[in-house]
Amino acid sequence: MKKAVVSILNRVPVVLIVIGEALVIYTATAIAKLAFTQLDPLYSVWYRVGFMTLLLLAWRRPWQRAKRDRLFRRSARSWGLVALLGCALVLMNTMFYVAISNMDMGIAVSIEFIGPLSVAVITGRSWRERLGIGIAAIGVVLLAGISLSNPASNGSFLIGLIAILIGGSMWGVYIVTGRRVAAGGNSLDNLCIAVTIGWIVQSLFLGVPAVEHVIWPKSDATWALEPGGSLKLLALLFVISLMASFIPYVVEQITLRRTTSGAFSVMQSINPAVAVAVGLAFGEIPGIGELVGVGLVIFAVIVTFSGDAAPAQGK
Repeated sequence: MKKAVVSILNRVPVVLIVIGEALVIYTATAIAKLAFTQLDPLYSVWYRVGFMTLLLLAWRRPWQRAKRDRLFRRSARSWGLVALLGCALVLMNTMFYVAISNMDMGIAVSIEFIGPLSVAVITGRSWRERLGIGIAAIGVVLLAGISLSNPASNGSFLIGLIAILIGGSMWGVYIVTGRRVAAGGNSLDNLCIAVTIGWIVQSLFLGVPAVEHVIWPKSDATWALEPGGSLKLLALLFVISLMASFIPYVVEQITLRRTTSGAFSVMQSINPAVAVAVGLAFGEIPGIGELVGVGLVIFAVIVTFSGDAAPAQGK
């Protein structure tokens, strides 16, 4: 089965895989927004990260004798990088869930691209990076200005904006740290350990209340309060984690081997558009100005990364 799936993924055009991956991720994310009516976003993301961690551990099995020496015997500096990688990834996901609970998904996805674009500006040397971040900044300002000036937002958009800017910066930290960790080899196994550390840290703050709110759902929940509702909620959260985190990441490891960093990043520029399209199906209707802002961010990603031929680094 594994060989058959890999063979299919190696034959399908990468751009179609990226589009399909985006559809799966943002459909699962839109369903997660519906789940927020039963479980608050912070607790929902704890389960998303938790199930992803358990799936990665089951897949990579870092405790195996053949892996133990090279994965667990490392310097304090190396442990620090792995821990930073995991915490950045977990905080990125956490802030994304806070953001989409306060703004439309397509807008959040667009603004979050500020993270990798900023990394490109800091590490790049060409005009593309500077032009790209300038275009993206205009798009973000447009998106933020339109939404903040809307009286109906009641200040919730500002909370989402702060959260997604933090999440975008964590995406940037994840990219930089991930490259350094991957340079030492065993990138998937190191990611598995990193995510486990990140989830443990997250659990210190969210673990107990997240479990309590599934066992005893909040008072304004609906179907989660019914008999068997907690099990249904857990099953839904598992499917969301599987579709939005685990499967896309596994697929990405295959597609990254077939393309350059620049080409992959340009193809990922379709993500905001897909997020907007999926959002439309779930009742999130953007205005003309917001569509222009999303379009500017997409254009910025294309401009920034179209000249990059370095090995790719996934999200």
